[in-house]
Amino acid sequence: MGKFASVFVVSVLVLYAGGSTVSAQAGVSTRTAYPPPPMVSETPPPVQEPGGKKPLQVSFTWGLGVGVPIFLDVPRDNVRPGAHVFFFGGADFGFFILGGTAGLQWNPIDLDGVEVSNIILSGRQPLTRIQLSVPEVRFQIPDLKVVLPYISGSFDMNFWNFSETTVGCGYWYCSRYSVYRFTPGFTGKAGIAFNIKKSGVYIDTAFQYSFTGKGNFFEESGWWLAPVIGVLVRTR
Repeated sequence: MGKFASVFVVSVLVLYAGGSTVSAQAGVSTRTAYPPPPMVSETPPPVQEPGGKKPLQVSFTWGLGVGVPIFLDVPRDNVRPGAHVFFFGGADFGFFILGGTAGLQWNPIDLDGVEVSNIILSGRQPLTRIQLSVPEVRFQIPDLKVVLPYISGSFDMNFWNFSETTVGCGYWYCSRYSVYRFTPGFTGKAGIAFNIKKSGVYIDTAFQYSFTGKGNFFEESGWWLAPVIGVLVRTR
């Protein structure tokens, strides 16, 4: 009886130990491994593809200059080199500028010994020109660091005066004023502007050729050359 009880106790302990092991394995096997939560990141900005079109950039370019007009195929003893002051401005698209020029020009005319209608003239009188050049198109190379080479062409509306006056009367008084007569023309210019310390301000040097038709002033067409120097400002 004692031996049977011992065997029974051992059997129970073995069964208990086996059941505990199975329960432990079952508990371990029933655990589910979950993947880590996904990391949330902000959406990156879109990257522009190479070769995409850039928006057209437009700025304003302007300049002031002084020239010395020298008429060609005229008596040099009578028609002297003069002075020309002008303002240039236009929309700058990078490789070209679309704008215009307004200016005022004087050339002294020596009348000593000149005979007109059997009358010998004397003294010096200015030949005056009011200039309005619209449109003016300028082509340039804008990407150079130090210099800005360019060429330009413009249609000129010229208004000339040479000692011609008339009298106009109002309600209370009369006054004398100068009479200007129109001629069409053309101006071509080639120049190089030098950038001052990459500031957008340039010293402008150029050489221009101008032509004028007869219009209402001259008996025949004429032309002149002018070296030019001035200041050019690009606001890009």
